[in-house]
Amino acid sequence: MEIFVIMLTALVLYILEGVLYKRLWSVGLKADVNIAPRSAFCGDKCRLEITLTNRKLLPLPWLWVKLHISSTLHFEGKPDSNDSYIFHNALFCIMGWQEIKRTLPFTCTKRGYYPIRSFELVGTGLLFNGKYTLSFGSPCAITVYPQLLGQELLERLMARYDGITAAEGYINPDPFEFAGIREYMPSDSFRDINFKVAAHSGTLMTNRHNPTVRGEIDIILCIKPLNERFEEECFEYSISLAATLAEYYLSKGYRVAFSSNGVDCATGESVPIPSGIGEGQLYNIYERLARLSYEKFTSPEMLKMEYGVNRSAVFISPTADNTVTELYSGIEEGYLSACWLYPIMSFDMPRIKPPASSAELVPVPPEVRS
Repeated sequence: MEIFVIMLTALVLYILEGVLYKRLWSVGLKADVNIAPRSAFCGDKCRLEITLTNRKLLPLPWLWVKLHISSTLHFEGKPDSNDSYIFHNALFCIMGWQEIKRTLPFTCTKRGYYPIRSFELVGTGLLFNGKYTLSFGSPCAITVYPQLLGQELLERLMARYDGITAAEGYINPDPFEFAGIREYMPSDSFRDINFKVAAHSGTLMTNRHNPTVRGEIDIILCIKPLNERFEEECFEYSISLAATLAEYYLSKGYRVAFSSNGVDCATGESVPIPSGIGEGQLYNIYERLARLSYEKFTSPEMLKMEYGVNRSAVFISPTADNTVTELYSGIEEGYLSACWLYPIMSFDMPRIKPPASSAELVPVPPEVRS
């Protein structure tokens, strides 16, 4: 009889515990997920921050946070996956009236725009006699900028073309427009030496001035499927090339514009970035390139924008069919000067001819994936 009473009591407590957790487990329970920083370059390390708050006396000894997140964000100790999106699980034990913060480091391995599609809390009682789920929408996203190429490669590549454009992007520095201070070089004017700063630093320093007129460059990236084995490598390298060119010319004082027929994977649009200068313009272009999809694109015809007789163009396309070559012919006629950068796999270089007289073949390393 005593054994029966003990078993009956245990059964009643088991049922009551299940009812209690079913009704109260989510009361006063808050969850927040954040990515810091929200933008990074390929290879950078970032943090996924999870915050759980339990504002009630009832403890939650078994609480899983399930995040639907891109597999290109590589968490330490997690195996690689062939799926584009995976569920990342984190187990918590949170007591009553407690807040827990956990930081999970990860590495950005590929260019792109990666929202956390959803996350949910999965809880259970002390005795695992029930499973309860609370779902949330997309809380945040991270933008991974393209990998930048080496400056030595770029300067060698653009040496011939830069002779056609305005030297250093500057025409007639304005003595009344102060831009900063740098170390003195023999080519600097004696009148620009800042003796006050030089006295403090112990090194000759010279004032920098903004130009009265700036050279203008339009970077045009043409997306058209190749249907070849190394299509991804060529397009990813083209995107990295466009990002590096933007940094290269903006650092030299040029006004830079960007356009592409590739679609923004976040907005579904293909809107050009008008001409601009400075760091803000550079990161606008980085953002656009990070979210650029070469699987979704509009016709290359849309790149027939208003050409500028006083501007120069750098055209980037790993495709050279009739549509693209006709497009480039129009660009050559409409701009002050134009150059076609033609990315191609390095082992194909010996058997490929440039698609135009002003085209430069750019070798793509076979291992490029980001």
